[in-house]
Amino acid sequence: MYLPRQLPRAVAAILILAILPWQSVEARFNLLITRAEMNRTLGIAADMNYVQNGVINTYSTQFPYRVESNVSHIIFTWSSAIPNTAYTMRAVADTFDVLPVVHLPSSGVIPREPETFAVEYRCAGSRSGQFLITLHFNVSWPSASKPTVFTLKQDKICASRDGRRILEGFENGDSTSSKMSDLSFDQIVYIAVGGLLIVILFMVIVLCGFLRSRKQRKMKARKSTSRDAMIEDCESNRRSTPLTKEVSLFDSPCSEPFLKHPLTSTPRSAVAPTKLPKFATIPSASKAPQIIFEQQRAAVDINVALIELSADRNLFQVMPNAELEGTFGQVKWAIWRQTRLGICADIDEDEDQACDDIAVVCKTLKPAADKNHFQKFLSDALAFHNVPPHPHLAQVIGAATFGNFTNPETVSDFPLMCYRHQGFGNLKKFLIECRGSGDGCGTMNSRKSQSPTQALRTHELLSMAIQLTKAVNHLHKYGIIHKDVATRNCLVSEIAPMGSNDRMYVQLCDSALSKDLFPADYHCLGDNDNRPLKWMAPEAVRSKVHSSATDIWSIGVTMWELFTSAQQPLYEIEPEEYYTEMFEHGIRLGQPYNCPDELYGAMYSCWDVDPLGRPTPSQLLKLLEDFSKTLRRYI
Repeated sequence: MYLPRQLPRAVAAILILAILPWQSVEARFNLLITRAEMNRTLGIAADMNYVQNGVINTYSTQFPYRVESNVSHIIFTWSSAIPNTAYTMRAVADTFDVLPVVHLPSSGVIPREPETFAVEYRCAGSRSGQFLITLHFNVSWPSASKPTVFTLKQDKICASRDGRRILEGFENGDSTSSKMSDLSFDQIVYIAVGGLLIVILFMVIVLCGFLRSRKQRKMKARKSTSRDAMIEDCESNRRSTPLTKEVSLFDSPCSEPFLKHPLTSTPRSAVAPTKLPKFATIPSASKAPQIIFEQQRAAVDINVALIELSADRNLFQVMPNAELEGTFGQVKWAIWRQTRLGICADIDEDEDQACDDIAVVCKTLKPAADKNHFQKFLSDALAFHNVPPHPHLAQVIGAATFGNFTNPETVSDFPLMCYRHQGFGNLKKFLIECRGSGDGCGTMNSRKSQSPTQALRTHELLSMAIQLTKAVNHLHKYGIIHKDVATRNCLVSEIAPMGSNDRMYVQLCDSALSKDLFPADYHCLGDNDNRPLKWMAPEAVRSKVHSSATDIWSIGVTMWELFTSAQQPLYEIEPEEYYTEMFEHGIRLGQPYNCPDELYGAMYSCWDVDPLGRPTPSQLLKLLEDFSKTLRRYI
């Protein structure tokens, strides 16, 4: 039988493919600290990849991982697609002041599926300070004769007070147990009876308080009924007002602090209820609110500001993945490592001069950006440079570059504009995830798919609105008009400053890169100028003149964003029709499902077509805080 000449070659190719080792096309092994663990230990929402597909990340492994005094352990995640990948591992501390404990056999096989192991750091000595621990790994890949060897470093912060508390606890425990053993049976009985009487007395007091509050609620309900009748008499003299007509919060003829229920409760943007809510009169509303325009003295000298904020780029450990990314710009997480000669001052010997690193979120430009992008980026990012600090205002704390701004010729890279932040990052992105389309929201360790009302409660959303209003009020005190108040220009976290009882901590940021990162929020009306039209007051759209009153309009839209999980406002209205619909037809955003009538009334007061009819930031803040106090009584 005749065989073609090509047949031996085909058979040989098949045999060669069968002989080749399959591990050459499989994924290698991986070792990392997950996003959730990074957030728990450092407050940064990003993965720390040490080994990815068998390749060691030399950038990540060269920096020690900081383990704070309140962090007892770190959880690592690893896996290997190659079966029977053996390893050996050991942990070594430089001193006896800290004891590393690896909750993993010192040798074994890397699991095929991702699994976790923990390394515990026990402060064993009485000396406080920063101590280095080194984890040595030896992995039999690509072969046992040519293993992969690498080390990971951690800096553990220990406080001498921890050891003292442990010793004191044991001593106090021993003395307490000895004292208890000296008590007689009669004394123990007396103590038990006395404790029982105290519990009974406490329950009686609680019951009396409950009955009294119940009686007071009934009395208030009766008063409310009579007041409703009086308000109906007041309304009978007034015709029903459609949504397309405006009733100012400051011109309500009824002085009672009451908000009528609108006939609709829809989150759709341009659907108008048939009746307009009647709002409470804000204190001091009899006097026309003062409108503030931006002052020339508020202008920032960019060159001077860059010199004041100059930071060494070599001290920054930038996370590889971008938090937000546009065409010309991006936002990344980073750790600003502090040196003893830098921000940290001298500390006493007991504290061993341990310095805290700073978690920051950085805005920067991509290499494709040009000079115009760079100048616009700097002017927007440094808009608040001359404003005194405020807890709810995010300001640039460093401009990191490999050169030096005192000598501009040495600067060849786009700077990292750094904001101190340890949380979830951009507020709009966070709210979108709350819808259930992303990872969810709430906490970094439990970001499941859930509805906004499950993730964030009404009083928490109200608290966020109050914090943003405080930030805008602070800017206006110093003659600064923000011009772009929106959730896309805010940062959110769960780490609130000292003395704050708020679960969610919000900061208002500048608008640098927002047009590039959120292009769907900006529109051009043929003048080659992209503007956030759906957040702008009609007079700002018409004349391009911004004031404190236009910022108030934007605050109202931002509050609407909070209660709709960052839905797009007025999405059914074309940009070219926006001014006509808002000014001539009086269309306004509808009431969100989970928004109380009182709060929707506050939003609506911000959208008065007359700038003088809108509240000032201080008036709006007073209204929101008063409603917050009322709301918390029922929580």
